Amino acid sequence: MKGHIVVVSRRSDGYRADVVGVAGCGGDGPTVDDAVNEASKALSALARDGATLPAPRPSIAMLDEVERRDGCAGACLRVA
Repeated sequence: MKGHIVVVSRRSDGYRADVVGVAGCGGDGPTVDDAVNEASKALSALARDGATLPAPRPSIAMLDEVERRDGCAGACLRVA
């Protein structure tokens, strides 16, 4: 599967999910799932608005990004 890589970090008030390679695109939430869902919504909104997005990457790249960025979790999002 290819998609946009998201790295999730723990914060004092919950979690932050940042879309790798898309400046300012991410989401916050009390759980990992909520943060990833918000990031997915933000990414979809950018795509709908015609923003230039980086090419989708293989989901295996998520593991490297999570490790490199010291994240606690990762996801691979597909823009519908």
